[in-house]
Amino acid sequence: MRHSQIQKISLVVFIMLLSTISFSQGTYKVKGFIASVDGPVPFVSVLVKNAADSSVARVGVTDTLGIFNVSGLKNGSFFTTYKMVGYKDQNSEVFEINGADVDLKEIQLAADGELDMVMVSQIRPVIEIHPDKTVFNVDNTINATGSNGFDLLRKAPGVIIDNSNNIIVEGKSGVQVYIDNKPAILSGDDLINFLRTLQAADIDNIEIITQPSSKYDAAGGAGIINIILKRDKNLGTNGTITAGYAYGRNHHANSSISLNHRRKKLNVYTSYSNSFGKNYHFMNMERDQYGVVYDSKTESNNYTGAHNAKIGADWFINKRHTFGVLASGNYFDARGEGTTTTDITPSNIGTVDQRLIADNTGTGLNYQVAGNLNYRFADTLGHELTIDADYAQYARESNNYQPNLYLDGNGDTLFENNFRMLAPTNIQIISAKADYAQNLWGGKVSVGAKFSIVETDNTFEFYDVFDGGDVLNVDRSNNFVYTENINAAYVNYARKLKTKWNLQLGLRLEQTNSVGELTSTQSSADDYVERHYLNLFPSGGLTYTPNYKHMWAVNFSKRIQRPNYQSLNPFVNQSTELSFMKGNPFLQPAYAYNAKISHTFKYRFTTSVSYSHTQDFFAQVTDTLGLDKAFLTTMNVADQSTINLGVSLPFSIKKWWSVYLSLNGSYSQYLAQDDKFQTINQPTFSLYAQNSFLMKWGFKLELSGWFSSPSVWGGTYLTKSMGSFDAAIEKKFMKDRLALRIAGSDIFYTSPWKAEATFGDVSFIGAGGYESQRITFSLTYNFGNREAKGPRDRKTGLDDEDKRTGGN
Repeated sequence: MRHSQIQKISLVVFIMLLSTISFSQGTYKVKGFIASVDGPVPFVSVLVKNAADSSVARVGVTDTLGIFNVSGLKNGSFFTTYKMVGYKDQNSEVFEINGADVDLKEIQLAADGELDMVMVSQIRPVIEIHPDKTVFNVDNTINATGSNGFDLLRKAPGVIIDNSNNIIVEGKSGVQVYIDNKPAILSGDDLINFLRTLQAADIDNIEIITQPSSKYDAAGGAGIINIILKRDKNLGTNGTITAGYAYGRNHHANSSISLNHRRKKLNVYTSYSNSFGKNYHFMNMERDQYGVVYDSKTESNNYTGAHNAKIGADWFINKRHTFGVLASGNYFDARGEGTTTTDITPSNIGTVDQRLIADNTGTGLNYQVAGNLNYRFADTLGHELTIDADYAQYARESNNYQPNLYLDGNGDTLFENNFRMLAPTNIQIISAKADYAQNLWGGKVSVGAKFSIVETDNTFEFYDVFDGGDVLNVDRSNNFVYTENINAAYVNYARKLKTKWNLQLGLRLEQTNSVGELTSTQSSADDYVERHYLNLFPSGGLTYTPNYKHMWAVNFSKRIQRPNYQSLNPFVNQSTELSFMKGNPFLQPAYAYNAKISHTFKYRFTTSVSYSHTQDFFAQVTDTLGLDKAFLTTMNVADQSTINLGVSLPFSIKKWWSVYLSLNGSYSQYLAQDDKFQTINQPTFSLYAQNSFLMKWGFKLELSGWFSSPSVWGGTYLTKSMGSFDAAIEKKFMKDRLALRIAGSDIFYTSPWKAEATFGDVSFIGAGGYESQRITFSLTYNFGNREAKGPRDRKTGLDDEDKRTGGN
């Protein structure tokens, strides 16, 4: 079995690397790179003209990275003309071809300021590389078809999801998720369930920001993943309808519709999406505890229905003032059933002494409503003010029934204990923030402030079930209320130093006040925990751009990772009678110190080296209670240090073949703080590859996949190699308004995980996975006006350089 798994993973890596073999290019050509203040400009028409009479000798076009190569030219005198909708036509100086290629280097296009409405039909690359972030354009990859928001993260470059659904970027956990540039209000399982309500059709792109500036909240030791939802910018009335079907082990269906009506003064938009299906999961865990082996095997099926809706409007009062309003909601309905079989074998006997069978059934409802009011002022002198006010309410209801049947070694019944657990949760969030920026001191100064308060109310009711009747067990029931207030202010300064250097410095101040209060019949030191702490978070960046081929950047930041609300909740959540989960109200936040040096070649090939040190790293560990019970809890277990070498390589092999490669090699050390925790040192290599092919008759093919060598999850689990290989094909009809997509995910079923861990006197060997191997069919129809409105304002050159240094 292990040999077969290695063969499959090796095949995944071989296919991904084989598809990147390059071919030689011709000679006697003109090449160059076309950019604007916003970066590379794709699909620019390049006309090579004879200098004598201005007749056209050859014609070319820039690729998705702004690069052009026009071949087949003879010796002579020429000049080039560049044409692109939205930019002024531009001619080069006359140049000579004399038996060798000519490199025109970088050409800067100027925007056409008089443009108001144009017909736009551009294709963004699947992956965009920026000095401060990587952008995964979801709508441009057909392999995203049928995926939800959480599964899409598995396809994002450099992102790994561990066995506890933690997000890992560049070898580090502790990522803060944003939705439309705002921190997600949820965490833990609540956040995962919310992301599963989002469909790929709802998402425009995913930004992976490893070095955020001081404008962002300091939360997220490993950085930020910002999920940007779609907003149509076309004038008139238009929309998109999508329907999909997937089959793996079970059937799945999804659909979505988005509508947009835009005029010069008003934009109104709305969308709705849903998904339905049955999802299979499995997990095997063998635990050796005090001379007894507990071998558990779990299989579960969850029936889910997810709904997501939003409606909003933007009122463009004039060129300076914009007012917006947004309301959104999502609903997640789950019904699950699963069986956990645990064989209990004393080591000195060697045969099964007892067997515990837990047939779990449960229902769960999650729903969230949120509202936002926003205002923006911007003038032509560089003054900009934005104000946001948000309110959100989240509720979860769960009802789980758990019978525990004990059998002896012969299969005869010994006894039975049956339980029911009700666990409603309510969360309310209020936040307000203001950001102001203006040109000052030869650069741009940004200041801002934010206030937020979150209250989460968790009730846990434990019932003993006798002869079909439920009896409340008051000793095992409780209520936990957690309130957290964060007040923040920041300042950020960015300026251009001479012509080749750019500087950005920022400082953020955050004050955190929290109270956790447990009400139960069992009093303990966990009943009331109050905390107040004040932190400064510096950040900064320096870039050096000697020419268009090279750009160097140095970034640093201090970040914080606060425990999620469920991790702080001290009540017990039973899995089986021998295993349960328990929060830790005394968890300390983890502080991360990050530094990164990167080099970008021709705005596309990026190499980086980063170092991160995290104090009070916390992770989910399995501890023991008595001789036979084990429980999951979260503890501050170690100080973590990680060195990562990253390489990003987007390039075109042929006009019809584009490739993106992302390679990361990291070395992580976890230095134990707890006596039960073992110090771990682990090197890890990961690979993500995406190949896009433009084929005959309008077909588009994508081959993509990821691979991870043995690594560390949560500071405790040592994992085996794993990976995935995906393939998809697309064909468009009706003047590109109708798209048919067929996609296969995890074709060789190599994404299930295997891991082992030791904590104190307990050792574990585990494996698990979900229904990741699927085939998906999708139809998307775009209707309405395709006339796009020109940008309301233009970014300055300083704004672009600010972005490159990780600024605002």
